[in-house]
Amino acid sequence: RRRATVHLINREDRCSHTMHRKLTRVGLVIRLLISHLSIDAPSPCAAFAPSRARQSLQLRRQHRPQSTLALSRPSTDSKSNDIKDETDSASLLDELRRDLDALAELRPPRPTGLWPQPTIDQSLPQAIVSAGSSYTRIWTHQTWSEHSDPPHKRYVRHLRRWYLSTTARKVFPTVALACAWSVLLSSLAKIYHVGVRTTVVEWSSPTFSFLSAPLALLLTLRANASMARLLEARQAWGRLVLGTRTLSSILKTHIFPVHPNGAVLSVRYLALLGWLLKAQLRGEDEESQQQVARLVLGEHRHDEEYWWLMGQPKRTVALTSRIRGICAAALSSGTNPQQPHGMSDQSAIHLMVEERLRELEVCVGICERLFGSPIPPTYSRHLSRVMSLWILLLPVSLIASGVSTVAGVACATSVAAYVFVGLDEVGMEIENAFQVMPMQQLAAAAQKDAGDLFLSEMPPLKS
Repeated sequence: RRRATVHLINREDRCSHTMHRKLTRVGLVIRLLISHLSIDAPSPCAAFAPSRARQSLQLRRQHRPQSTLALSRPSTDSKSNDIKDETDSASLLDELRRDLDALAELRPPRPTGLWPQPTIDQSLPQAIVSAGSSYTRIWTHQTWSEHSDPPHKRYVRHLRRWYLSTTARKVFPTVALACAWSVLLSSLAKIYHVGVRTTVVEWSSPTFSFLSAPLALLLTLRANASMARLLEARQAWGRLVLGTRTLSSILKTHIFPVHPNGAVLSVRYLALLGWLLKAQLRGEDEESQQQVARLVLGEHRHDEEYWWLMGQPKRTVALTSRIRGICAAALSSGTNPQQPHGMSDQSAIHLMVEERLRELEVCVGICERLFGSPIPPTYSRHLSRVMSLWILLLPVSLIASGVSTVAGVACATSVAAYVFVGLDEVGMEIENAFQVMPMQQLAAAAQKDAGDLFLSEMPPLKS
């Protein structure tokens, strides 16, 4: 009996010891999981954890890594802090106003006068800018009034300014070559009248007639495709100006009360978006881009932002990404004290900001696609070859049809070449839409709208 009793006691001791070891292991595992997931909840097995381990766990919770974007919400705990915050916000707005005014002086939005030469835009090809009405500037009421004159006045004005036409200047060498070719052929026809006459009667007229219809079709399709590209590019820039305007209003209404520094920095980036996209599409030099970015971001307050932006390979994409990060950090840093609701309002504001940023990124993507993907060059090459054959056969067809004088053949060939080559040149000119668009004024409009909406003070709403 004594041996049986000792055996039972030893068995109970072993069971309790085993249970204690299992509970200790379970407690350690749960505590490690909690510390790994950073859950601020008391451990259910804290009795099994040593005091040193509990202290290290508390230290880890106190020193968690914060957001990488160092944005802090202004304090509103006391009246003195409120006065200081208002003063800081006013100084931020004044500094923003001065920088935008300086940028407007550096890049003026528009020239003066009715039909001025847009020399303010250094990247605009002056060879395609007409002295009269031009697509290279934004029109006003006065511009439309003169452009919409009655037909007799409009025709007389266009004929009087014919020598100033940029299209005529560009096609004149081709017209001169066609005229010289017609003079040569007609002179040979007079010298060797019988042989040439019999030869051209057999094959020139049917061939010329056969080429006329395909040439007209090719020119029409080319002009329509180029016009569609121009309209799409203009719509994309219009949406970009509208999106900049709307996002600036959202930043002033929802982000500025939460974090003034982040809102002002986002507006600075918005003011740069149009200028950087213009520089990318026009191929402006690095110094021109640095000059604009340094004026907006190069002060001591935003010097780090300037160097970061200049180091990005795609600055327009980096710019929208930076605005997204600033707004996300500003909204997560705290709630607006003027709004009683918290997380739901932040989610709605975040969604609005994301929608506007997506619109801006779509506009930038459309511009990049239009710039990088022209009308297929095979189409242009085929049109050039058909046009060349048509111009070469035109004098032969005129001689075969009975036009005997050299002057008559030369004049008819020159007029026809001017018409058809001019149509081809117009289609080629507007194919690259960003050469003829008023991008200086559009970028300035995006900057002005963003600054005006953000800096304007609205009257308080009366109850």
